[in-house]
Amino acid sequence: MKNFLTTLFALGLLAGLASAQWTYQGSFPSDAWIGNSGAHGLAVDPAGKVWLQFFGNTDSIFDATANAYRPCRAVYVFNADGSQASFSPIRTVTVGGTTDTLYNSNRGLRADENGNILVSSFDVIYRINYQTGAGMNRVQPQPGATLTAVAVDNLGEVFVGKVVPGNPLQILDNAFNILGNVTDTTIGFSRTLEVSADGNDVYWAGYTEHAIYKYHSDFGSFGPYVLQDTVLKGFDSESMVWNPGRTRLWASSGSANDRPNRFPGVTTNYDLNTWYAWDPATGAIDDSIKWDFTFSTDSANVRPRAIGFSPDGNTAYVGCFGLSTLPFQKFSRVTSVEPIKDVLPTAFSLDQNFPNPFNPSTEIRFTLIEGGRTTLRVFDMLGREVANLLDEDLDAGAYRKVFDASRLSSGTYMYSLTSNGSTITKKMLLMK
Repeated sequence: MKNFLTTLFALGLLAGLASAQWTYQGSFPSDAWIGNSGAHGLAVDPAGKVWLQFFGNTDSIFDATANAYRPCRAVYVFNADGSQASFSPIRTVTVGGTTDTLYNSNRGLRADENGNILVSSFDVIYRINYQTGAGMNRVQPQPGATLTAVAVDNLGEVFVGKVVPGNPLQILDNAFNILGNVTDTTIGFSRTLEVSADGNDVYWAGYTEHAIYKYHSDFGSFGPYVLQDTVLKGFDSESMVWNPGRTRLWASSGSANDRPNRFPGVTTNYDLNTWYAWDPATGAIDDSIKWDFTFSTDSANVRPRAIGFSPDGNTAYVGCFGLSTLPFQKFSRVTSVEPIKDVLPTAFSLDQNFPNPFNPSTEIRFTLIEGGRTTLRVFDMLGREVANLLDEDLDAGAYRKVFDASRLSSGTYMYSLTSNGSTITKKMLLMK
């Protein structure tokens, strides 16, 4: 089996990756918001609202039967600016005329294919409307079996795991009907899993087995799935999520109490309390975000257990279990290009630079219909590269880049945009 992570460490390629492209923006939603018992779930909806979940009790609700207030585990929803959504906190969920109070332990959050939020609450999954906070669906896949965070493919099929090993990894359709199993018996304790957009590849984070396992089916949920690979070894992951373009699988690396429990025969040097971005196309790790300990100390109990991204992919939210105060943080991505907001890309395109002719700088705009590794380079008329303006993973969207040609001589140059195997090239004229 391939061991991409170990290979990277052997080559020393992970040095300096932590937070290389990300800037810490402080605790979320603010440094004044305390929370309780540590993070256990995080999801971001299409409107950019951030849904947060804690493991322990964080609120209370009046119980008419007992004539007293009882502690409960609420789901909190915040706007990107840190203000709380009008329907937050969510203490109860009503589906089909039946109201459940969120008394049971929280187990994870995930946005579905339409952006609605799937809440794992002990052994029950709720679907909540991201716009209103209203309950939509409810299912108890395996009574008494504690759930992980779920995963969703582009068809809306829901992949459901259990924390305790040896249980089935189930598949539900988008109406929560059981379709079958990925596997009848999972490997190791787990907190999370993910699935590819087409449903063909399921990634299972068996953190007590110190690995992320890949199950594959050529026919998606029709199966059968087989255990195809161990994509990351020595990697005690408790949280995973795709970036918005599904080009990178972000997975947490573990905490200090994972150190003695390496994958047999594997030596790794990954940073603790860090989320790494893994490219399934190449097996490379090319980005990371490290928990900032400005307001907390590193300990064996701090476990990276939540991560999510804003719709444009330029803001990351992360959370750690084991912190009773300030368990969520916010990071912004540093890119060499500037996103153009409020532009919906309809094609892979490269605009004519403006102004043209120019001296000494000009602006280049382009759009990506899908995310992927993207390069923008400038060549002279002999085909020699004279400037590398961009070489990084971008999400779908519109972007601008200012090209400063002050060091170049007057003349005609070619600028070339490449992403996902497609290339567009245009000419520009520098006149000094």
